[in-house]
Amino acid sequence: MKDCLKLYGYLLFAEILTLFLNLTLAFSASPVIRLLTAFCTVGILAGLMAQAGHSIAKANRRTESTPSPQKPVILGLVSILPFQLLWIVLALAKYGIVDGNFYRFYKLLCAPFLPVCNLICDDVTAHSLPLWGLIVLALCTAIPFAAVVIAYQNTHEQ
Repeated sequence: MKDCLKLYGYLLFAEILTLFLNLTLAFSASPVIRLLTAFCTVGILAGLMAQAGHSIAKANRRTESTPSPQKPVILGLVSILPFQLLWIVLALAKYGIVDGNFYRFYKLLCAPFLPVCNLICDDVTAHSLPLWGLIVLALCTAIPFAAVVIAYQNTHEQ
């Protein structure tokens, strides 16, 4: 439980940091700046999740004699849970099951992916989001999982 709370603390920090970066660079209409912002925000999320995985693995290595092989996968799944739940609601909004204006809230609640959302579709309604964009956002939600699992496993192997 303590590891999950630590992981969510890192997620919250990533959310705040990327939201600040997004608001700072939001006034630029340049495609190059928008692409650079997308790489930076996703990179910040990946870096902070890797740091969380490393820090949790280091703490667990001191307290556990034999680490559980499924622990990094469970932590990875915990790290993507908020993004996956919000993505499911976004998919429901795209197909009219939930209010289509949820897309604007998705952009704010998933701040690391806000520049990616704006590169895919500038509109604020989920109906205008293309199917390939929905797939790209689903793939983006796997980034925290990969960062946590890789960092956790690399730390335990040292």
